[in-house]
Amino acid sequence: MSHYDFTFKILLLGDASVGKTSFTKRYCYNIFNPSERLTIGVDFHVKTIEINNKKIKLQIWDVGGEERFRFLLPTYCLGSNAAFL
Repeated sequence: MSHYDFTFKILLLGDASVGKTSFTKRYCYNIFNPSERLTIGVDFHVKTIEINNKKIKLQIWDVGGEERFRFLLPTYCLGSNAAFL
C-alpha cells in the first residue's frame, strides 16, 4: 500500500461535451480520444505527483455535465478540496 503525504479530492465540473473527460485523461494517462463517450454520473481517476519530496495523491472526479445528473452534485462535493469549472 502506498503512503501519501497529502490526498486531495478534486472535482471537474462543467456543461456536457466541453472536454472535461478529454482533459482529465490527457492529464492522468497522457491519452486523447477524439470521440470520448458521455460521462454517466461520475468517472474517478487518480494521479500521483511529487512536489518538494512530498508524495501527493490527486483523486479527480470527472462529473457528468448533463442536467439529468445535477441532482448528484451535492453528494459528490462532500469532502472535496478543489473544483475546476
